[in-house]
Amino acid sequence: MNKISIGLAIIIFFLIGFSTAAHAQKNEVKDNACVGCHTMVGATKGILNDWSMSKHAINNVTCDSCHAADQGDKDSFTHNGFLITKAPSPGDCSKCHPDQVKQFNAGKHSLGWTKMETASRYKAIPNDMMRASMCEGCHSIGKVYADGSAGKCDSCHTRHLFSAEEARQPEACETCHMGLDHDQIEYYRTSKHGVITDLDRNTTRAPTCVTCHADGGTHDVSQGITLGSVSQGAFISDRNSGNDYITSPDGIIMRSITQEDFNSGRTTMLQICSRCHSESFARGVLEQADEIKRQSDAKVGEAIKIISDLYNDGLLDPMPENRTLNPVTGNKLTLTGHQTYSNTSEIEAEFFEMYKYALIHAWKGAYHMNPDYAHWYGWAQLNLDLEKIKAENRTLRRLAELEKALETEKTGTKAGVVPGFEGFVAIVALAIMISIILIRKRR
Repeated sequence: MNKISIGLAIIIFFLIGFSTAAHAQKNEVKDNACVGCHTMVGATKGILNDWSMSKHAINNVTCDSCHAADQGDKDSFTHNGFLITKAPSPGDCSKCHPDQVKQFNAGKHSLGWTKMETASRYKAIPNDMMRASMCEGCHSIGKVYADGSAGKCDSCHTRHLFSAEEARQPEACETCHMGLDHDQIEYYRTSKHGVITDLDRNTTRAPTCVTCHADGGTHDVSQGITLGSVSQGAFISDRNSGNDYITSPDGIIMRSITQEDFNSGRTTMLQICSRCHSESFARGVLEQADEIKRQSDAKVGEAIKIISDLYNDGLLDPMPENRTLNPVTGNKLTLTGHQTYSNTSEIEAEFFEMYKYALIHAWKGAYHMNPDYAHWYGWAQLNLDLEKIKAENRTLRRLAELEKALETEKTGTKAGVVPGFEGFVAIVALAIMISIILIRKRR
């Protein structure tokens, strides 16, 4: 066979192969009503593009595999003659991914929605539209569906690609784990671990979020966490409070864990850390962070004592009974836990920033091996906030003393004092005190 004949044979072979592939794709589209119809609907082009690049598409897991509903399903509806659900639930996902759903249910992500719904700060947001754009955007990772299952797989595996590789990247966690009250992405990015990862994405020298929090592909992101836990962390007690929150010895609302819980979690985390570090180094870093957590909690405890004493003496301005009611606790003094950032006093507002921001930066920064967050954003700011609270306490008490002196003048003068002069002095002193406070606030 000459070269021309060989060339023609090769061309014919590729033309036949291309025609066969095109025919196969055409048959697939024709055989699947969802793909066939949505291919012609421009509005869903992005959905099909993502799906076509997914492992679902490779394994012929088409739209109906996830969206098909059973008769009687609460969230089902008829669509072009098919009974479907608009948003597949974790219950639907568990038909193919039972282990992953079970692991997810064991972790704290699964509680995101139910905890949010009971929170005072969520309830205090004016309306549903605002809540949807704020809290619900992140807490929907634990969304509860009509079938009772909880979770939102596409919080990490964005639809309709549902890429495991995408979910392993630090950016997958960034939308929710950032900001004033839990800046984990910045703790990580500006730590040595994060810097190494940013410099060389192909390296295996440094861990990402999933290395420590989703070891081996588990979907239980709570594994190995001890005093860190979620929200305000945890303290060691003689009982495990489970998913409930109780008051710590420092007066902070948080979870309690037993020493056995602590030891088990610490062993798990040390096993992970020891793949790169010596166990003694890893243990030292974690124990240093434990100490920062305890000392930082104690600072917040000092502030709680000051504000509680003001409350007991009736000196908060305004007192809780003279404000709009807290959606959960009513007119009780509420510090940490269900404390809100509105309808409060100035000293309580200062405390909110102390416990919700600086406290978290101190110990979460330490657990993420970020010295700057642990110190300047955390411990240093905690101490500064405490000094402001102490100063406000002194001011409120001095004002109370002056008001008491004025009240005494109204009811009678002291012996040996020129009538009317004591009241004049008290009024002048009060005016000076108010002026000092106003000047301080302007600064």
